[in-house]
Amino acid sequence: MIAVSKMVQNGLLVLLVGVSMVVAEHTKPFLCVTQMQINSTEAALKSALFCGTSYNPRYRPVKYQQDRLAMYIGAEVINVERVQKDDSKVEITLELLMQWYDAFLHWNKRTSNNIETINVSEHNLWTPTFAAKSFHKSPRVQSTKQCSRIKCHLSYDGEVIYTVLCTFVVDCYSEARYWAFETKICTLRIYSVEYDTNQLSLFHFQRRLSYPSYPLLPYKITSFQMATVNSTMSPEFRMDIVIERLIGSHLVVFLALIVAFSLMNLFSLWLRMDSNARSVTIAVGSVMQSLYLIILYWYGAVKMKPVLALAHLLLGTYLFGAVAFGWTYYARTQIRNRAGARCPPAVAQLIGLLRKSRPLRSFLSIGYLNESAKQGKLSNEWEDAQVDTEETQRRDEDAQAADTHSSSDGECVRVEWQEVVQPIDRVLFCAMLTAYLIMFAVYAF
Repeated sequence: MIAVSKMVQNGLLVLLVGVSMVVAEHTKPFLCVTQMQINSTEAALKSALFCGTSYNPRYRPVKYQQDRLAMYIGAEVINVERVQKDDSKVEITLELLMQWYDAFLHWNKRTSNNIETINVSEHNLWTPTFAAKSFHKSPRVQSTKQCSRIKCHLSYDGEVIYTVLCTFVVDCYSEARYWAFETKICTLRIYSVEYDTNQLSLFHFQRRLSYPSYPLLPYKITSFQMATVNSTMSPEFRMDIVIERLIGSHLVVFLALIVAFSLMNLFSLWLRMDSNARSVTIAVGSVMQSLYLIILYWYGAVKMKPVLALAHLLLGTYLFGAVAFGWTYYARTQIRNRAGARCPPAVAQLIGLLRKSRPLRSFLSIGYLNESAKQGKLSNEWEDAQVDTEETQRRDEDAQAADTHSSSDGECVRVEWQEVVQPIDRVLFCAMLTAYLIMFAVYAF
């Protein structure tokens, strides 16, 4: 009979061990065994803590029941996802971290082979159970019993570090603070249904008062505030989470404005060099692109990273606009300046080479859109003093003398700036248009 009884006990022990191995996610619950079956110092320590005492994991770990248990709690957001078919709800995955001191589970590490921390199962010691509920109009109550990846560490001085991974469905409401983004504010209450504030007090766990800096697609967390409330009947841990998502239609609007600025830069090259319309177009376009560039880079750095690609695209557009601005300023200065009235021979030769082709000559000879308009008065910053009569006559005589001489290949050596401004505008237009097409193709693909 004794042998049969031992065989039954051993069979039950093997069965319990096999069942505990099935739950691989949790730490195995410690099973009380005889001293002969203990084969390590840690097992002997667990046996002394959980089997050699009258410890009951169902009661709060305080020496006197009227004592209040102080618990530190914190959270870290792991992921945020939308709930299908309900835009007002999101699924928030949190890693909850709790810390408290167990008045009964401590040991002398000197007599325990210097063991300071052991991993234990949540079934062997007291662990809290909280309920979770949205602060905004939701009657649904969720529980931390559904959480997974439970880890529990016990230190020699009785400190317990308890972490769980929980996913809660939270009701949110929208707030239109930033036009280009969908902003949602989600408030979650985690509170105790078993204990009141006289039995359990919650405090901030400062090490987990944070949220990840990496983007959580499709949302990004812009604000994460936590607070503990112990003035109510049940101790509460509240979280206010503000999340944002870039809306595709707004992204198209951003892109449309960049295209509009690109067309403005190209359009300015079809206006007369000495007209006020060209001056106003280039000046207004440069100022607007500068402001918009600052806004986009701020959005990309602070709000949403996808905007950075648009900011880089706008930067290229702004640089091409700066090229058009610089060319306009330089050409108008050369035209108004007597000493530099003639363009370099290399530019004249290049224009002459392009004009040898009939299609290119036809394209380069296309006039400006405001060709028939009267020449406007230049702005003060681009206008030089008028040329006196004697200097004008001397320049005309020099030009006539230079026009009588030709280079060996039959091309004119000196050409007035007025003659090459229009062809250079057409060449610059083609170069900028090609660069814009390449930029937008790279962004699209």
